[in-house]
Amino acid sequence: MDCIRMPSEEAVYTVEPGKLVIFNQLAVKVEMDNVTNEQYYQWLDEMKDCIDGLVHGAKIVEKENARVTPPLNTAIYYDTEDYKILNTGALLRTSCNKITHAFCAFKEASDSHSVRRDHRYVFAGDEKKTIQNGPDSIEAVSIVKSLLKRKDIDQPGLHLEQKLGIRGTDLIPSIRLDDYRFTFFVWLDKKDALRCSIDRAHVSNLRLPEDKRKSCPVSEVELAIYPRISPEVAKDPRVVKLIEVLSQSLGNRFGVSITKKIKYQRAAQVLGIFDN
Repeated sequence: MDCIRMPSEEAVYTVEPGKLVIFNQLAVKVEMDNVTNEQYYQWLDEMKDCIDGLVHGAKIVEKENARVTPPLNTAIYYDTEDYKILNTGALLRTSCNKITHAFCAFKEASDSHSVRRDHRYVFAGDEKKTIQNGPDSIEAVSIVKSLLKRKDIDQPGLHLEQKLGIRGTDLIPSIRLDDYRFTFFVWLDKKDALRCSIDRAHVSNLRLPEDKRKSCPVSEVELAIYPRISPEVAKDPRVVKLIEVLSQSLGNRFGVSITKKIKYQRAAQVLGIFDN
């Protein structure tokens, strides 16, 4: 594993009125395509019993019914005609859940410490409802394209262009990802430290005619810091230790490994778009 480290130059999560939400996310991803939910939850139950002995003060918790009613989040990835974003490890996408949220984000590639800077524009009102009701609909795509043209506000396309030299106005939908997230949390001394999940997703190629699209599975565990982690907990070295312990335990148990590929790249790979 690379030398993972908490973000230090900026706050983990910043929300300012009229500005983008900025999330500096420390996370590692572990491929889980060949591990069943039954096997995974047997591991998780065992970790619940022993995590405090591995990282003092740690406790794994789940919300009621987390294993039977996982939320469904849908992501629509945008890219240029020739997929200029795909190879960079960055992404621009919308993400939505029919009940909770809809946002557009530019997420930078991981740095040398496994931190990715996420710039989120949160939709509201009718725009939010339109994207929630049809994430890849003509109406939703039109909303996103209109957003990425704007220069009067801070929006994800401006950060994409600044970071990668790719204009938001050149983007069109590329891949749809429907993701059931089975989430667990890790506390340190009863305070939020990690938000982790096993993600069971199906992906499809939006560049193909609808009758020619196939749905392919992609699975991974994401071990990530809790977005609104308190400044005090963020400074605690046990946070990084937790990620290391959990990822090593998964590797030892299932013979799986940390992947540097983001979901967008893994989706493109299984769909035959990306072969690296």
